[in-house]
Amino acid sequence: MKPYLSIAVFLVFCASPPVLAGPPLSIDDPGVLDAWHWEIIGATTLTSGSDGEYWQAPVLDISLGVIRDYVQVGFVYPYAHADSGNGETQSDFGNAEFGVKWRFFNNERVQMALAPYHAFGVSTRTAAKGIGGDNDATVLPVNAEYRIDDRWSLNGELRYVSIDNVSNEWGYGASVAFAPNDRWTLLAEVAGASDTDFKDDFLELRAGFDAALNDSLHLLFSLATGIKEPIGAGKLDYDVFLGLQFFP
Repeated sequence: MKPYLSIAVFLVFCASPPVLAGPPLSIDDPGVLDAWHWEIIGATTLTSGSDGEYWQAPVLDISLGVIRDYVQVGFVYPYAHADSGNGETQSDFGNAEFGVKWRFFNNERVQMALAPYHAFGVSTRTAAKGIGGDNDATVLPVNAEYRIDDRWSLNGELRYVSIDNVSNEWGYGASVAFAPNDRWTLLAEVAGASDTDFKDDFLELRAGFDAALNDSLHLLFSLATGIKEPIGAGKLDYDVFLGLQFFP
């Protein structure tokens, strides 16, 4: 889960998949729930880097389709834990998020969507523990999917991030999905974040799967590692996402 993209706190905010995006990946897909259909995800994440460890358990992600198959809304709230390496672990609720996804184009091969969301800043006291950011953020992503055939699809995302009292940033990524059968989907992704002049980039490489345990319950998993960071910035060693996706 990634509340929002922030260069200054990449290891906390960028490593784990954004739950208002497309778990278990870091970028979203343009898919939308049918009206009055629910999606509930319970997840945990673990991020480890040169600045310590950060994990979220549990993360609650609830989405609801509201207008045919065009619009859905979503809400996320994580409980987070931070360990800076000094032997003390701090715990508290992280950044809550609320978002809307509007799929404005859809045919047999191509889908496109706008999926803006807002992340609410935590208290200064909570941020001092190394949990979440104390600035509100508004994120404006554009998502696209190209379905090659029944098994292969490509996804891309470009997002603009406006963080209160902090410089604005960009996020981006691309992924490929392969479904060898009706139950398994294998996933791979490259995703990143940058300042607005694209001089300081963070990049991560992620792989995972979506396994349908039955028609209403899916197991989601991904593992990522950092492949690029600016000089002097903390390095991402690994990031793990594990979740259950339920369609009531």
